[in-house]
Amino acid sequence: MERRNLLLISLSALLFASSFPPSPLGPLAFISLIPLWEALIGLSPSSSFRLGYLWGLLTNSLCLYWICWATVGGGVGAILVLSFYGGLYGLLFGLFQKGGRKTALFAAPFLWLSLEYLRSQGQLAFPWLDLSYTQGYSLPFIQIATITGSAGISFWVASLNLIGLLFLHQRRYLYLFLLAIFLLVPYLWGHHLIGPNDEGGRVRVGLVQGNIDQKVKWDARFLDYSVDTYLRMTKEVASQSPDLVVWPETAIPCYLMHRQEYREKVAALSTQLGVPLLVGAPEYIFNKSGEPKYYNAVYLFRPQLGEVEHYYKIHLVPFSEKIPFEERLPILRKINLGEADFSPGKKFTLFDIDHARFAPLICFEAIFPNLVREFANEGADFLVNVTNDGWFGRTSGPFQHAEIARLRAVENRISMVRCANTGISLFYDPYGRVVAKTRLFTRVNLVGELPPRGKRTLYTRWGDWFPRLCLAITILIGILAFFRGLKRRRR
Repeated sequence: MERRNLLLISLSALLFASSFPPSPLGPLAFISLIPLWEALIGLSPSSSFRLGYLWGLLTNSLCLYWICWATVGGGVGAILVLSFYGGLYGLLFGLFQKGGRKTALFAAPFLWLSLEYLRSQGQLAFPWLDLSYTQGYSLPFIQIATITGSAGISFWVASLNLIGLLFLHQRRYLYLFLLAIFLLVPYLWGHHLIGPNDEGGRVRVGLVQGNIDQKVKWDARFLDYSVDTYLRMTKEVASQSPDLVVWPETAIPCYLMHRQEYREKVAALSTQLGVPLLVGAPEYIFNKSGEPKYYNAVYLFRPQLGEVEHYYKIHLVPFSEKIPFEERLPILRKINLGEADFSPGKKFTLFDIDHARFAPLICFEAIFPNLVREFANEGADFLVNVTNDGWFGRTSGPFQHAEIARLRAVENRISMVRCANTGISLFYDPYGRVVAKTRLFTRVNLVGELPPRGKRTLYTRWGDWFPRLCLAITILIGILAFFRGLKRRRR
């Protein structure tokens, strides 16, 4: 590889990584792809693949290093695998160049979005580093998500990069004018859409951030300590008259439904306070053949009701909660990476409280736009995301996770409640504004009022129409590039 190209992709990776939370430098994303494309121009597909894969290694290492805090092997594996998307991008860019440099550059934003979309599909899905998540701090710019989903933001950022690259190559002021239009119009339109802050609150929710250290949380000797902490803090937050109190993912680190003494304590507290409690805990049930099936679950305890409703996590974390494809390839069940052996839930459950319905999302389920959209279409009035980010320490992981959830609120014009064991716990209104927020590694209660849900957005109704359109356009450009390449060779 030429030294020039290595310097270019290193610069691109640095700009790209610096634009993600908790960095406030989101606008760096507007130029982060320019050095990458400049390096890829003129290269063969094989050289483009190698350069793209190296770019993927750099960006994923800089942005996803925090996975290693929980599992070194899993973190290294995730970085190596996810970097193939960078390599695939480089390979396809190189193939498109066979149809001409202009063809490849025109395809560049469409190809980028197509690979983001493919990265969000299937059991290996991990759409954590989509370009759209660099813009969460810029509320006017992200309002387009109500139409296109977060994919439209990614495409917009990629298009800004393309316009910048064309200006550098051709020095035509037309491109500066286009840049101004691409920045000014979305900003003014988004600013116009954002509603007032004084919309009447309809639901009052209390969040309990217990801040239980991981070594304590998963030590059976401290189970009583964990449970008593949440019981005590719930009594404190109940003094602020919430309509619902939320505990984090696996707040009770035992099989709650099979431990009568703890189940009765939670049920009695709900009845005593007259408040529904949403509680995270693992679960197991036996199938017809007598084998246990394990689930990552949340439970809703209602005052004076014996029946406890549940939701089982649908989208599991690959290689952490489940080995992907093991149901189709039984030999994979012999792999042991220290992962849990959870089964995915099947039902998009909604919980009812007095005057609202809410959808539970467990951990990284909030990073999947279409999954959240399904809950919104079921009639949810607000979303509740429970998680335990204590695995990742004081890294960028918890900040990135919290910011991704903001886009789900905007896409569906619906409030998002996020309760995390060690933080960050917060409330987003339907426009993505932060209503209230906690700090990392603090033991604290948080109470907030949620404004009513807006009208069903175009994205809620139509789903991922925009990335699918971009994928179709990418395929058409690829076909065109193939035939143009054949024509060139014949000449």
